Amino acid sequence: MATDNWSILYLSQEDCVAAGGTVMSEALKATERSFFLHGKKDYIQPGKPVIRWGEAATEETTGRIMSMPSFLGGTAYLEELAARGLPGPVNTSGIKFIPSRPANPAKGLPRATALIIIVDPETLIPACVMDGAIVSAMRTGAASGVAAQYLANPDAKILGLVGASVQGMTQAAALKAAVPSLQSLRIFDINAQASASFARAMEAKLAMEIIPVTRVEEAFVDSDVIATATMAREPYVRAEWYKPGVFHAEISFWDTPPEALSVFERIFVDDWYQVKHHGVDVSWRAVKEGCIPEERISGEIGEVVTGQKVGRTSPEEKIFFNPIGLGIHDLSEAHRVYQNALAKNIGTRLNYFQRTNAWLESLSL
Repeated sequence: MATDNWSILYLSQEDCVAAGGTVMSEALKATERSFFLHGKKDYIQPGKPVIRWGEAATEETTGRIMSMPSFLGGTAYLEELAARGLPGPVNTSGIKFIPSRPANPAKGLPRATALIIIVDPETLIPACVMDGAIVSAMRTGAASGVAAQYLANPDAKILGLVGASVQGMTQAAALKAAVPSLQSLRIFDINAQASASFARAMEAKLAMEIIPVTRVEEAFVDSDVIATATMAREPYVRAEWYKPGVFHAEISFWDTPPEALSVFERIFVDDWYQVKHHGVDVSWRAVKEGCIPEERISGEIGEVVTGQKVGRTSPEEKIFFNPIGLGIHDLSEAHRVYQNALAKNIGTRLNYFQRTNAWLESLSL
């Protein structure tokens, strides 16, 4: 491939929307693709480096900056991906750069922003730079959705959600898309106005009855599916709130106390190495603090998707899903949006260089 006049496709948030980045049913397929390839070991994913200004808990106070590089393949599984109705091979690498400052929303700014770079697989030169906030929010919701598709009871009716945030919205959309039997949603937020706004904004989108509740336990008791997406700095969940057969996706860090995991028959993560490497998620803290033995971690969702491990074994089982969030999910979803943008001629071409190493002609002392 010639390297003269190399350009990068830049995709803004608006471009990502135009390229189908907010269609949850498609984000679910892209995220399931990455779980499938994770289960098949057709990926490369180093431990994510994190910049913190203090201990792990400062991520919810001061903030953090994460970088998430990864590679996804897929060529060897082309036919199986197609048979599952999933997008085809990715066969390239990328990285997500995501800073997060908890104080930003009070200033009218997003808590987290992100950029994703996708490289040309032949040259490894960046081919696309895109907004990563939409991809990040969509794939995080979709990860819970894929997990629920495999682990929740298929006749689940009540969804309990804690956190009326952007992430709460994508969690709700993904869980409804993955478990269509869900009929009503109980939303709790420490800001009652946020819960009311959530209900107004999401009821028609989800085609569900949405009930703002005033006590957090009302989002747990009798709920068949639960998602917690908060900025909590200390645990508030109580083990006795869980009903038999519940599926709980905890995507934040501090909602559930480690000792509460002892009531779950099955505990799944997205990548146990990544969970241990980050050192914050409750599943790892429960093992580290001796609340449960490491053998109680039932497996990774990719193993369930590929049939290597069994997910739910009875309608009464309580199942906990505790993902750290994987760069391969970002890459898979970003690649989907990127391919759509190419097909629809969406985005702005930015000149990277006009002539290889031409800058050396300007080198001076």
